[in-house]
Amino acid sequence: MEYNAVINEEILDSATAAAGGKDGFKFEKPLRRILIACSIILAGELIWLFVVSPCMPLSTVDIRGLNGISRIAVLEQAGIDARSSFMSVNAPAAKEALSSMPLIEKVDIVKHFPDAIEIIITNRVPVAVSAAYIGGRTVPVFFDKNGVLFQIGQREGMTVDGALPVLSGLVFENIAPGLRLPEFLLPLFTELETLQSNAPELLSTISEIHISKKKYDAYELTVYPVYNPVRIHIGRHINEDNIRYMLLLLDVLNGKGMALDELDFRTDTASYKVR
Repeated sequence: MEYNAVINEEILDSATAAAGGKDGFKFEKPLRRILIACSIILAGELIWLFVVSPCMPLSTVDIRGLNGISRIAVLEQAGIDARSSFMSVNAPAAKEALSSMPLIEKVDIVKHFPDAIEIIITNRVPVAVSAAYIGGRTVPVFFDKNGVLFQIGQREGMTVDGALPVLSGLVFENIAPGLRLPEFLLPLFTELETLQSNAPELLSTISEIHISKKKYDAYELTVYPVYNPVRIHIGRHINEDNIRYMLLLLDVLNGKGMALDELDFRTDTASYKVR
């Protein structure tokens, strides 16, 4: 018995020394409690961040590019309401729904974890305007660079950079926002967009562009300058070069006192008629 007591005392002394003595045991218990508490808090934060927050209603819905489109209309079309959350918003489906709106050319949707969403809208920009007879009256209709009729009538908040040429000669059937003109006319709208971007001062000298349909999806253009009552046949293309040449020749002939009725640039040699 005495031998066993000595052995047990030696074991206890060794354990106490290894743990830093009796003071080490006193220090270890509070530290363990602090570590357990920190672990619980951290686990709670992670659960809130990765499980709870994404299922809570969105804290921020940032919409960029609201030019003539109401915020309410965008949210309704995207299927986002006060109860929508990061997890419940289907970004591809919302993007497809918004892209179907005639006023929108492009849309991007970015979800920011855990409770925010960003909608970036690129609006259609008018490059030409035409006229349509709707409901017993004539109203303006606006086209973008892709030949899409995206707006009927002037809307509040709509901005137009510079003067728009008026297109005539177009025939509309079942007119409605979203109508696309025939593909063979798209080069014209591409050229108008280029002029609007690179030479708006030249585009502003033209008041009307008449489109004459030809065989096999061909067409020819007749333009009417703003300050000169003369018809100018320019063929299929309208660009900086032929507008500058047209204006130069007009100045020369008007300087000679000619009362011009028509100019023709459809061949290599320009011709004219007088009234």
